[in-house]
Amino acid sequence: MASSETIKSSTAASYSGSQAKNRGSCGLKAELASLRKLVTECEDKIREGTIRRLPGNVAFLSDGRVLCRERSRGDSRYPYGSDGFNFWVNASGAMHGNRGLYFLFLPATSEGQEPPIGFFSGSRVEGGKEYVSHSILPTPFLDDGESEVVDRFTIIGHDATYFFAETSQLRTVVRVFLDQLRPEHAHINFSVSLENLTDGPIETYSSAYLNPFCRHQFVESSEDRWFKKISVDSHSASVLEQWNQREAGGTVLPPFVITTNEDVDRFSSVTNYALLRRVVSMRDNATGQEIKLNVQRMKHSTGTPEQLDSPGDILAQECTSRLNYLGGSPRRSLTSAEFLKTGQIEREVPLTVFNENATIGDLLRLKLPGGAALRADYIFSIPENSDVLDLEMNRLLGPLDVDGALTRVQEKTKETGDLSISVTGSQDSSIESDTFNKFVSYLKKQVAVCAMLKGYMSPSPNSLIGFRDVLQAIDGHLFDRPDEARFKILETMSHVLEDGRCPRQYSLPVNGAPGRTDLREFIDQGVWAISTVYNYLAVTGDVSLLDEQVGYHKITSADESVTYPSGKKDSVLDHLLRIMDYLGRQRDPETGLVLALYGDWNDALDGLGVSSDATTPFGTGVSVMTSLQLYANCAEIVEILKRYSPAPSDDSIGRYERLRSQLRAGLLKYAVVRQGEERRILHGWGDKRKYLVCSFKDSDGLARDGLTSNAFWVLSNMLEEDQSLQEDVLAALDRLDSPYGYITFNPGFAPDSPGVGRITKLPRGTAENGAAYIHATTFGIAALFQMGQPQKAWEQIAKILPFAPHHKDPSHSPFVMPNSYVNNPQLNLTGQSMNDWQTGCSNVLLKLLIRYAFGFLPAMEGVEISPAGWIPFEGFELKSLVHGRSICMKYERADVTQREFELNGQLLENILFNDVTSVSTVTVPYESLSKDQTNLIVVRDPLAS
Repeated sequence: MASSETIKSSTAASYSGSQAKNRGSCGLKAELASLRKLVTECEDKIREGTIRRLPGNVAFLSDGRVLCRERSRGDSRYPYGSDGFNFWVNASGAMHGNRGLYFLFLPATSEGQEPPIGFFSGSRVEGGKEYVSHSILPTPFLDDGESEVVDRFTIIGHDATYFFAETSQLRTVVRVFLDQLRPEHAHINFSVSLENLTDGPIETYSSAYLNPFCRHQFVESSEDRWFKKISVDSHSASVLEQWNQREAGGTVLPPFVITTNEDVDRFSSVTNYALLRRVVSMRDNATGQEIKLNVQRMKHSTGTPEQLDSPGDILAQECTSRLNYLGGSPRRSLTSAEFLKTGQIEREVPLTVFNENATIGDLLRLKLPGGAALRADYIFSIPENSDVLDLEMNRLLGPLDVDGALTRVQEKTKETGDLSISVTGSQDSSIESDTFNKFVSYLKKQVAVCAMLKGYMSPSPNSLIGFRDVLQAIDGHLFDRPDEARFKILETMSHVLEDGRCPRQYSLPVNGAPGRTDLREFIDQGVWAISTVYNYLAVTGDVSLLDEQVGYHKITSADESVTYPSGKKDSVLDHLLRIMDYLGRQRDPETGLVLALYGDWNDALDGLGVSSDATTPFGTGVSVMTSLQLYANCAEIVEILKRYSPAPSDDSIGRYERLRSQLRAGLLKYAVVRQGEERRILHGWGDKRKYLVCSFKDSDGLARDGLTSNAFWVLSNMLEEDQSLQEDVLAALDRLDSPYGYITFNPGFAPDSPGVGRITKLPRGTAENGAAYIHATTFGIAALFQMGQPQKAWEQIAKILPFAPHHKDPSHSPFVMPNSYVNNPQLNLTGQSMNDWQTGCSNVLLKLLIRYAFGFLPAMEGVEISPAGWIPFEGFELKSLVHGRSICMKYERADVTQREFELNGQLLENILFNDVTSVSTVTVPYESLSKDQTNLIVVRDPLAS
């Protein structure tokens, strides 16, 4: 728990905008006007044909934000936050937030479901009976009022999201952003703007609705309302009066206080706190002057407010009862709420607990002067305890404070990390350089989200922290945020079992109780740990990681879905050796290759490890992909031991060298099958080698190709043992090609395919069963680069990039990587995706761009510079930090006869030619790079013919 001084200083820092520039409503108006100008410029250029609208009816604005218009299918979204705290904001207006298992707001998991957050506005002609209302957010959809909306769009940026809904009279906007001072201390800020576009006054209102959940679970039960209380704070009238006398602007309204209680076990329980603070202000846009507000309350005797005649008169209402906010009938929903027509909450309820679901609802009704703008700010926070709650409730608040918080967020988003990539001069119309550059910033964010997740990215009991998934993401994130990558490596290592077995998934403790663990023995988990730590050492040179003391977990016989710290600790290096030895023990005695057990990376194909003997849990089926990965791991761990182990034993080094030799022999003898002159690399085989997968005749009688075993034959450097296999690998990749990139298997598996497992339950052309499952596709692309096929590799990159023009009907965010493109026209599947954001293809794409396409390959002694022999851009610039040295690498085409390398103005001479990739390369020793200034490496290739 944070100290009181830390809490006090953090809370003070949270809203110190009164020291910032005087922005207020006037500043928000200028901000919104600037965004509207960017939208106009963007759509003018689209009409002129100088830029292209992206799939999904979105477009990049010139400042890198994303303009989202209504689309017929799917949605775009963005997660705000860091360190596993995610507040998801969708272009459709749907929002939810969680940090691990703690859900502040539950997601609406099906189309048309009532959202947990909503903002509404309406207007009526003077003297009219009813208001015509619309949702400021695109959801929920209000039939009566939507026809009055003449323009609606969403703007998503790294700092905030803006929802615009404009009628002939009003421009209504909701701005959403997250101010996260510490991982556990976040403020979700909503700013609502109602601008009168006419010269005369308008009778209008603004209403906010929030249904906070604030529990460590992802499904709402009928009992949760018993332990949830929301109240309008009733003891702060003097504080409100003090606040509203200050010069910072705005009138503070009473806050809503939320508490929920949860049982940890039979002996203890916890109370969770949340707080919604509010401040309202009004400004005359013509003069820029603030209009003094006169907040009024409903006369309970007559059910009417004071007259709203003066420009600053506002009726303010609050209601903590969802039933009464909607109008007193359980049949009503947000789309049929009574206030949408009456412009007032009929019955205000200041406290709700136990007998119905407590929610937050308010309504501000006024006569908005011509040309004036009303602004209402809502700040939702989650105080760690009651002391912090009291501090926040008594903290001064105004629109300046909110704008100051946004300024702070915007400054933080400018901190781009250690990695930056930009290209110039596109030579491929499907990969425009400006679009590609804007996409890279979202790709980096996507990798960071996957690397730092705390689990439960989806509201599902199995949405834990994937051991292999997070390690792969770390492998990409370490180029940008090595400190965060180091932290997460230590976390994953602490969940290894004492025998070196790694969990498939794990979760973090909740209120002191251990989290859930998925211990199904998918054999590949540990191989990713070895390669990720190896790459971390190569990029950072931080050898101290190997000496870090880390614990282990153990299984309890009572419940194998829960693991506990075992109490044993040793070094990260010791963990790696235990993992290696565990993997070395899980081998088929006949072939020497790694057993499939429950499955490998392609975990939908989980039938190979099934035993034909009912008395044993696993048979002798083999995973070729994991065998190839372990083959590469042997070389990595031997190098680590030779370089960094204080006293490496000849026995341990020799053990891994012998293991590598045995794997090599087994792979060459058993993993490659021949028919005539043609050879194929197997995906694996079943128990006792009774059937093969990806052979000339599989268990279903069909010849089949598989992507991952072919890709890792190259990526593991096994191809060096027989270079002639490259032709067979390339032929297999050609057979696996599709309009959306390489697919996992061709053909896919029919429902009656024997021996391969649950993959047969997936329709062919979806997910791992014959779709462009992009994580696997990127493995194949990396292999193409490594085989000296850069033009083919870039053709595949163009196919998988979500903003490429051939993606006509995307189902997810077209500015980050989706996890797949399905393709089965018979089932009406034509390029849609299963998911976005949480997918491993993002980190593999980032890594292959860095290491293979742009040729920046950090090694233990130096960085190899080796841009691919074909690049669809005239130039690029890559900045990174390796071994504590800042490097700026520039690529350009120049009047030279052959490739040149220059370091800090001096031509380099130690150039080698790589016969496989057919490019010149140079290795720059770290000792030759300055630690005090940026080192400029320039690569020049001859001008294109």
